[in-house]
Amino acid sequence: MAATKKKGKGRRRPAAPQATLWPILISPGGTVPLPNQFMQIGPYDSLSFRNTAGFPVDVVFTNVFPAIINLANNANSGAQGGATALNVTLNYMIVNHNNGQTTGGPYAVQFGIGPLPITISALNTNPDPVAIPKSGQIQFNNNDGVTYTIKWKIGGNPVTVWRPQPNTVTPNLNGQQTALAGATSQALTYTLTLKNMLTRGGGTVTVGS
Repeated sequence: MAATKKKGKGRRRPAAPQATLWPILISPGGTVPLPNQFMQIGPYDSLSFRNTAGFPVDVVFTNVFPAIINLANNANSGAQGGATALNVTLNYMIVNHNNGQTTGGPYAVQFGIGPLPITISALNTNPDPVAIPKSGQIQFNNNDGVTYTIKWKIGGNPVTVWRPQPNTVTPNLNGQQTALAGATSQALTYTLTLKNMLTRGGGTVTVGS
């Protein structure tokens, strides 16, 4: 008699990731309230916007998502994110659709754990200025093919506020840098200098509390 095959236990399906839809209010005048200015959310979470600015707005993202154009007053946007896991930081600006004037931002959203990308091209930094949450991350991508010296300051004073904090930005993608406690609630300015040249570039990173 053939041996009876013992049935193995079926594999359990992995639990579905917990995801939250975070509504962001655009207040009268076209700004975002402080609790939503520096957000840290899950990789599967998503955002939506409710516009009470008093005029139609554009929500312009620095990366990841296309702009939301002409969101009418008292209207809600669709959800941004949630389909796949994100581990990245983005910034967004609120722009008056009627006249093209920026009314708020940059505001920061960190999905999971991931940096805000900053690109250097022809000594220009983009985006600039930028914002990240407390203990957030940045990452430079240098398209210029040369190595720049970089110096960080708060209020004109040299500081060490990143882990790590190299004194150069090399060509191509550089390593991720995490904001230390000394950067919290601060506006950090940086300058980029090419050896033996007076020309300088740079920018500002505001860190949330």
